[in-house]
Amino acid sequence: MVTKKKAIKKRKAAKKKEEKVEDDFWSDEDLEEDMDDEALEDIDVTKLKFTKIKDLKEGMEDVNVDGTIDFIGDVQGKDYGQEPYAIGFIKDSTGEIKLTFWGDNVAKAKEGKKVRIVKAAVTSFREQLQLNPDRRIGIEFV
Repeated sequence: MVTKKKAIKKRKAAKKKEEKVEDDFWSDEDLEEDMDDEALEDIDVTKLKFTKIKDLKEGMEDVNVDGTIDFIGDVQGKDYGQEPYAIGFIKDSTGEIKLTFWGDNVAKAKEGKKVRIVKAAVTSFREQLQLNPDRRIGIEFV
């Protein structure tokens, strides 16, 4: 069943494909994937399994984490025409993990705010685990 949201998403993706952004940031594959991706509001979170931060391991994918923003750093990138971002940490009762907030989420990210991360990947940078949310699904502030 095609919902109004999915139809709008398909139109936007088709338009992006037609425009062919000069720096070719979006490949044809990205655009085709984008048309089929779920949005956070399309996911039934009651059926998801949530992982505690202490149980996260490098290489895990499609993990779901509930936590509280423990720290949010200064906004970076905005002075150079890039998408703004801020590095932060989220915690739960078992530990904390690094997380980068991008774009509109930077303004929403405040210390003490609860967040829900869905379909994220766990990577490591400089021997520190970090959570990488699927940017198309995003971060839910609860």
